[in-house]
Amino acid sequence: MRRLAAGGLVAVLALTACAVPTDVDWRPPTWPAPHVSVVEMPAPIEAASVPGLVGERIRNDDVRVQSRWMRLPGVPVVEEVALPAVRAAIDGQEAATGDVYSPQVFDADAGLGDRDCVTGSTLLPAADVLADPALGPVGGSGTAVVCDVVVAAGAMIGQRIRTVTGTAGEVTADATTLRYIDVDDGRLIAPAALWADGAADRLWEDVVDAIRREAGSLSLAPVTPPDEEAVVLLDAALATTVPAADGSLVVTIPAGFRAPELEALGIAATTEPVAVAVAPPRSAELVSGTGADLVSAVVAAAPFTAPAGPPEGAREVDCELHPCVSLTYDDGPSQWTSAILDAAREHDAGLTFFALGQKAAGWAETLSRATAEGHLVENHTWNHPDLTTLEPEEVRAQIGDTTVALRTASGEAVRAFRPPYGEWNREVLQEAGLPAILWDVDTEDWKQISDDELLRRAVTQPRPGSIVLQHDIHANTGRTVDAVMSGLRDRGFVLVTVQQLFGGAFPGGGAWQSAR
Repeated sequence: MRRLAAGGLVAVLALTACAVPTDVDWRPPTWPAPHVSVVEMPAPIEAASVPGLVGERIRNDDVRVQSRWMRLPGVPVVEEVALPAVRAAIDGQEAATGDVYSPQVFDADAGLGDRDCVTGSTLLPAADVLADPALGPVGGSGTAVVCDVVVAAGAMIGQRIRTVTGTAGEVTADATTLRYIDVDDGRLIAPAALWADGAADRLWEDVVDAIRREAGSLSLAPVTPPDEEAVVLLDAALATTVPAADGSLVVTIPAGFRAPELEALGIAATTEPVAVAVAPPRSAELVSGTGADLVSAVVAAAPFTAPAGPPEGAREVDCELHPCVSLTYDDGPSQWTSAILDAAREHDAGLTFFALGQKAAGWAETLSRATAEGHLVENHTWNHPDLTTLEPEEVRAQIGDTTVALRTASGEAVRAFRPPYGEWNREVLQEAGLPAILWDVDTEDWKQISDDELLRRAVTQPRPGSIVLQHDIHANTGRTVDAVMSGLRDRGFVLVTVQQLFGGAFPGGGAWQSAR
């Protein structure tokens, strides 16, 4: 036994002497760092947090369409990104329903004053977009146009517009458009322009590798070059590019993406869209100069710098697309006029004031503020007589003297008049030389009706194209102005000046109760 033990010990010692020395720093080979990985799309930005952006929303239950989009006053191309989709949705639904679109409003509690993009709506399942009353057509059948703000950094903003058509049981069409805008120069940038030439070819191998890794493959086999169909599909993916805060560029690969390497794993074609992120440094190698600038702004979280745009009363409004109404105020200015101007700023409203000439000098600062903020100051005679009872020269003096006084106080031309009491005849029109703007909704605030009754009349009686008469000298009008504007917006109205109501220019003459 001792001999065996000794022999075994000798053998062990001999083997130990022949062993390869241990490398304490050795590590097993690691998987090569991927250039591309499967991710979630970056979360969109709350539109309300972006300075200067204004939401738009239309709904029409006759042709079964609802649309939301954003605009940026002073940079019309931001809205122009969305309008083709909005108009195409209307055209398609007119054809589908046999009805003709016209601006439509709803009950005062319809909630249409909420007009910003619903954050994340462009990423929802299509059926959910149609079914959501805040996004989709009535009953979930028709067409919805929804929006998201994907970038707002430095001078760059990106808006994604998605159009979904279908019924409660079937989605028949689903298309998305994404554009970036440089607000400094109004330049429109397609997402594919963020990439350098040839980027699609170079990304092919990375994308195939990312998808097969996501499927659990450990293969490092070379990837077969893409065929023509695959390059087209990858080009479409680049059109969805969104920069992320870590410097990655995220694209969505459409369903139907295939490659021999994926087929070998039993994946004939992807069945759902797949979002993949191209991470630095690969992303930096593949971006264009424009893309590099955008990525840098996003990574640096540069504050969005909105340019100064025109006030609401000075912008172009399509009242054949939007349901428009004009709020008009007579007999001022007064101590209530400033509060009305404050409310207009809060509710994106353009207003029209028919002011008295005898008040112009004493309220010049208020009148100047009104025109500076885009509202109109028009003629309501010097001291409110019934013009039909005056001699021609007296009519000319009432109108002419008032025009001079208002122009001096407000700094803007006077282009229309409102005859006191709504009394006019052909001779008055001839002597005035201006179109007479009347009204089709009289709130009768001058009768000192209750606030609730005034609110009911001002909110529920207007129709698209209406001109509403109030007076900025009465306390009930001053107290209810915020609720009136909010109620009209909840019905779906856009609040415009009389000039905007008539397509951007007053009628050449005559007397007008509405724009219908």
